[in-house]
Amino acid sequence: MSLFRAANNVNTPPPTDPYPINRPREDTIPDGPTERIDERTARRRRDRVAWLGVLVAVFALVTSSIAVFAGWRAMNLARLVATTMTAGAGAPAAGPRTTGFTVTYAQEPLRVQVGCSAVLFLDLDEPRANADEKVSDLRYDSRCGQDLPRLTLGPGAAAGAQVKDGNTDAEGCQQAIRNSPIGPGGSVEVRKGVTLCVLTAAIPPSMSLVEVTDVGATGTAGMRATSWKVEG
Repeated sequence: MSLFRAANNVNTPPPTDPYPINRPREDTIPDGPTERIDERTARRRRDRVAWLGVLVAVFALVTSSIAVFAGWRAMNLARLVATTMTAGAGAPAAGPRTTGFTVTYAQEPLRVQVGCSAVLFLDLDEPRANADEKVSDLRYDSRCGQDLPRLTLGPGAAAGAQVKDGNTDAEGCQQAIRNSPIGPGGSVEVRKGVTLCVLTAAIPPSMSLVEVTDVGATGTAGMRATSWKVEG
């Protein structure tokens, strides 16, 4: 008879741990999926960059809207100022308003040869002495005795003025005609150095500068003319 007792049955469950702290809790929440710290940081950076891009786009949209509004206000203001200036300018001044001049001929000589109490007509568009009266721009009246010959605007002239300088340009003639024109029936004595500006009524019109270079004893006179085509 054996003195040793058989070992505990291997199928017998192990004794219960009397200390509950060592037992696994059935209601313990299992660990979720883990994520590396560097990946989380990169995702946060991407989110910040995306939000920054959105803010920049919104700011650009607001700035462009402000610029468009400012441009619209500036355009309206400029239009208002231009309208006010036009209204305040009043009626335009008398005389030709042009945009430019082009020389058609320069220092062209004209010779007047008539007898006592004779009349000669000058066309400044060509130029031509002894022209037809209907198209003439200047009328030359020869006088007898002590009286000097006189120049008068012809039917083909729209306006004219006497100037002091034979070197006057087209703009100077335009200003003289505007400020001190020869009135209806007015005439100028033919003396050496006398200079006239004549605006013709041709189409297109021309601005002419006529200077008396010499005066003879028998009604003859020498002249030279420069002409500009009026543009605009």
